[in-house]
Amino acid sequence: MTVPISRPPLAWALGLQLMLATLALYGAVSLPGLEAHWMFSATGIALFVLWLGVAGATAWMLLRVSPSSEQMAMLALGIIALRLCFGALVLGRLSTGDADIYPVIARQLLAGQGLYFDQADMGERVFALYPPFYPVLLAAWGAVAGFSTWSLIAMNMVVDCGAAWLIVQIGAALKAPAAGRGAAFLYLVWPSVLFSAPLAQKEGVAIALILLLALVWIRMSQRAASEGSGWRGALALGVPTGLLAMTQPGQAPLAALFGLMLVGRIGVRRLIRFGLAGACVAVIVMLPWWVRNWVVFGAFVPLTSAGGISLWIGNNPDATGNWMPQPEAWRGLPELDYARQASGEAVAWIKGHPADFVRLTIAKFLHAVGVGQFGLFRIAIMSPAISPALAAMLFPLSFGAHWLMLGAGAVSLRLRQVPGIWVMTLLLIAGFLQLALFGVWFEFGERHREFLTPFLLLLGCMAAGAVQWRNGVGVRAAMAKVGG
Repeated sequence: MTVPISRPPLAWALGLQLMLATLALYGAVSLPGLEAHWMFSATGIALFVLWLGVAGATAWMLLRVSPSSEQMAMLALGIIALRLCFGALVLGRLSTGDADIYPVIARQLLAGQGLYFDQADMGERVFALYPPFYPVLLAAWGAVAGFSTWSLIAMNMVVDCGAAWLIVQIGAALKAPAAGRGAAFLYLVWPSVLFSAPLAQKEGVAIALILLLALVWIRMSQRAASEGSGWRGALALGVPTGLLAMTQPGQAPLAALFGLMLVGRIGVRRLIRFGLAGACVAVIVMLPWWVRNWVVFGAFVPLTSAGGISLWIGNNPDATGNWMPQPEAWRGLPELDYARQASGEAVAWIKGHPADFVRLTIAKFLHAVGVGQFGLFRIAIMSPAISPALAAMLFPLSFGAHWLMLGAGAVSLRLRQVPGIWVMTLLLIAGFLQLALFGVWFEFGERHREFLTPFLLLLGCMAAGAVQWRNGVGVRAAMAKVGG
């Protein structure tokens, strides 16, 4: 027996609609400055229009019919070809930042040297700065397939296909299987996902785990009160929660926020009971990491040592929300002392500059959530750099897709009578709460809101499917009248 999910208060939907519309407006206002940086490209606009036409037409087709085996094969070939094209962009280029660091850690794991990295700007070997799950997963893949660009494309394809499958399952659970198909396809060809396809980045793994958590809570909310969850439910919630905490620790609270947003149908007692069982499993999953950190540091480090550094990166006189080098005076401090030093200076700056802190926090949020350029930026800063003409050509694709998604999300929320859209409203509110409560105060860029993308795509496809169904009903009714 399944139970329909109750609708959230109308004010919540209107608030989310206003949020998405505001972010789309901010993106539009930001466009002239961004275009001045990346430069105008008529070829880039043509490329974006071509992508939009093909992706939109394909998604629209998937909303109408379930694809045949031949159509699925054609879609798969198209998706693979797109990823190979983006892989060609980075051939012979060296990554920077995490995309370079994680393969180094993975190779060290395969060599039996342990999980660490020699952080040059800190002047220190760090053992808990990087969460462990992604480098362990990368090492396991690399042991079989190596760490070449083509190997990373294959690994990310597997991860992204897993996320797409979960999108399909969420659509089916919400009685919107066609929307699930359309959103899954769009996710696999979405520009921000394609820009990450040839790189060693953990965002795809985090998104897959977050989608799994959303699906677990949706299914829990649809169970009758008499149906228990048992140990299988505890595993279903606890394992992805623990893995998410060891992949992208700042996003782990989503495991609770999804449940809290669906408490109206779950019930408080069931929510607490299910949540506590999942939390116990999550603790077991994370226990080896805790023990390892205690052995290394002689201290309890439950997540990573990056929290204090991330707080300083997000809050200092020169902060923008994106990564920046730390003061030379901290260089050589032991890892945990380094983190405490960074945290202390960030808190001191916040207390001494409250107005600047508020202004910076709002600016970080608007720029990170309202603009889409980071995927291109991550490729543009590789060495050797891509040409300015190529960067200009890719910018409309990066920016335009995200901007249209925000606008489409705002419009989609007008169709509040579509049941699945109410669920997406609740899940998206949970996502924005995650950003506001646990994200924006720290280092905060576009990659930290990327997990919202599949939910916004589902929202848009649900609305498009409803419009398509209504139009079909209207056409059939008109034809019946003519025939009569």
